Amino acid sequence: MLLFGDLHINSRIWDRVIETMKYWISQNSDEKNLIFLWDYVYHFSYDREALLKLYTLFLDLYKSGKNVYILAWNHDWLGNTFVFEEAKRTYEIIRNVFDNWESSGKIEFITEPKVDNIEWEDILFLPYCLELDGELWSLDSSLRSEWHDTIEIENTVKTLSKSQNKNEKFSAELNDLLLKYYQKYGKLTVIHHYYTEWVNFPWQRWRFYFNDVALSHLFCELEWLKLISGHLHQGFAYKNYFCTWSVWNTSPLEVNQAKMLFKYSDWKMSGKMFFVNPYFQMKDIADGQKVDGAFLQEFTNGIIKDNIKNYENQGRNVQIDSNYELKNKDISLSLTVWDVNYDDMYSYVDEQVFKQLKDVKLKKNYAKTEDIFEKMDIEWKNLTSWFSDWKGLLKDYLHNKYPDEYEKYLDFLRKEKII
Repeated sequence: MLLFGDLHINSRIWDRVIETMKYWISQNSDEKNLIFLWDYVYHFSYDREALLKLYTLFLDLYKSGKNVYILAWNHDWLGNTFVFEEAKRTYEIIRNVFDNWESSGKIEFITEPKVDNIEWEDILFLPYCLELDGELWSLDSSLRSEWHDTIEIENTVKTLSKSQNKNEKFSAELNDLLLKYYQKYGKLTVIHHYYTEWVNFPWQRWRFYFNDVALSHLFCELEWLKLISGHLHQGFAYKNYFCTWSVWNTSPLEVNQAKMLFKYSDWKMSGKMFFVNPYFQMKDIADGQKVDGAFLQEFTNGIIKDNIKNYENQGRNVQIDSNYELKNKDISLSLTVWDVNYDDMYSYVDEQVFKQLKDVKLKKNYAKTEDIFEKMDIEWKNLTSWFSDWKGLLKDYLHNKYPDEYEKYLDFLRKEKII
């Protein structure tokens, strides 16, 4: 089966995204099951024309005999309505009325948990739910006492169910539901779109908790459970958990990434790299150093190696095809330099390369966050004894010294639980 990560399709990028997916499907024409485990849109950039282009792709795949599974995620809801509700109704009419549209394939719009057996594997589709249907709680849990590897999860559910926080209560229901499915089927692959609490996954900057609505990290320890998700736009492998990428760089924050699409069978993954609209960020450019064709090629090779590392050393055989097609006209390049001088751009970037690139921006090189305390000439261990209001003093110092980077420094200090 083929896996497609977050799309967030819009009017600006839909053509390149759809062409990328078509290429991947054509390269794996023998694969019948296509699973779209993703956000179709952003809440703030809903584009009907782009969605219709996407829906046309679904219909073409259906007519060609493919099984198309379309899961709803957190961005795919407008109020309480799934964004493809209209498309779903249209498909039902086509399937039931027009005989000339008969196909050996199918389209499924999945908006609530369900289990299908696909390629001899029980797969739980766990889309992003606004609420959990009470009927789902009728799952047989009579074997619960025999599952010794889930006792800690059961205790976590009990604790969360007593919380006054609505997200933690929802996390209790979500974790209990997944636990019941696992105990019913014994061996289960779960395709989901939720955070996992507590764990710092490879190459991920953030850590999430139950008040974000999350699955227990203990599910990552279960031998007979396999977890596959999108949601986090930079993919990785961790124990029994596999995360796909978004198909394209949805913001300039997604820097130095080679996106991937994957083929999956019985926990064996193979993938291919794609550069749809890459954002490259080069830091600490040395004085006199210039970005020419050779430098850009070497930098790209480093990105590829770093991205492949996301799937290494996890005891899993993930085959990544690192052959790629990258056009300079698609690259947005950001250079961090000490002196921002656009009039002297060709001293930073070779003129020929500059004219080929989509965009080049210069960013001023500020002091590293970890150097702040050294610049203040105050040791952290003595800070609390020297100042009664050291937090306020630190904030004032940052605001005055680094006004343009103030929010970034504050965010770093909060995440490190310093303030």
